[in-house]
Amino acid sequence: MRIRPHNLPLNALQGFEATARHLNMRRAGEELNITQSAISHQVRSLEAALGTPLFEANRRRLVLTPDGRRLRDTVARALNEIAATTLQLGADALSGSLSVAAPPAFAAQWLVPRLSRFLDLFPDLSLNLTRLPAMIDAGLPRVDAAIVFNQVAFPGLRVERLVQLEMFPVCAPALLHQGGVMLPSHLRGATLIHEDDGALWARWFAAMGAEQIPARRHVHASNTQDALALARSGAGFAIDDGFLGGGSLAAGALVRPFGASAFPHGEYALVTQPEVRQSPSALAFCGWLRREITDGGQGQAGAAQAPRGGRAG
Repeated sequence: MRIRPHNLPLNALQGFEATARHLNMRRAGEELNITQSAISHQVRSLEAALGTPLFEANRRRLVLTPDGRRLRDTVARALNEIAATTLQLGADALSGSLSVAAPPAFAAQWLVPRLSRFLDLFPDLSLNLTRLPAMIDAGLPRVDAAIVFNQVAFPGLRVERLVQLEMFPVCAPALLHQGGVMLPSHLRGATLIHEDDGALWARWFAAMGAEQIPARRHVHASNTQDALALARSGAGFAIDDGFLGGGSLAAGALVRPFGASAFPHGEYALVTQPEVRQSPSALAFCGWLRREITDGGQGQAGAAQAPRGGRAG
C-alpha cells in the first residue's frame, strides 16, 4: 500500500521516536506523560500503517529493525528541526530567568561548553547555574531544572533519565603500546590515575575478568577534570567515559588503549516540576537538553549505585 500523509498516525511518531531512543516503552511513556500501553498502541499502529515491523521480535529487550533505525533517524531529525524552529519563533517572547543545578563534572565537561548555543536562542533570558554535591542528602535546591547522578527518588517531581555512563581506561596517544590494542598486563609498572578511592579501576579489572595489576605508581586527583587533565598530559592512565569525556576522545587528546572494553557506571537524570507546572524557560531548556544529548548519539539509562567519588565530582 502506498503511504500518504493522511494514512500515517502522526501522533504515534513522537511515541515511536521516544521508544527508539530509550529502547524502553515505560521510559518513553514517562517522558511523554502517557501510559506504557498507550506507547505500545502507538508503535503497533505505526507498524500497521507502514506494513513493516519497527522492532525485532525479542521478548527480553527492544531491538530496532533496519527499517526502525532508518525511521528513528528521520523522525529524530524532523522533531529536532521543528522544536528548534518553534523555540526560535518564540524567542522574543521568552524572557525572565532560568535556574539550573548540575554536578560539577557534568557542568564543567558537558553543559557549560554547550550553554552558549542555548543562550543564543534566547537573548533576553537570564541564567543562574549552580553546582550540586555528588550525593544530595538535604533535598534539591529550588531551581527550574536539576541534573542529578544516580538518584531517582524525588517525590512529587518529574524524573527523566538522560544517559547511562560506560566507563573505560584512557591515556594520551604517546602511552599506547606499540603492538596495538593493549592488555591489562601492559599496565604492570604503569601509573594509574584515580578520581576516587580506586573503585573505578577495580571495577574495570573485574569487568575484564583480570586480576588487578600492581601499578608502579598511583596518582589520586580530587575530581574528574583533574584526573583527565593528568591523562591528557601523559602522566598515566585514567578512567573516562564517552559522554563527559567525548570531546577529548574526538579531538585525539585521549585514546582508548584497551579497545571497546567498558563497564556501566550509573546514569544522569533530569529533575523538574511536572510538565504542566514548568515555566516556559524550563520547558525550553529541557527540550534543548534532550536534543543536545540525542544529537550526541548517547545510549539508554540504567540505575546503579555510584561508588565514592566518580562522575558527579
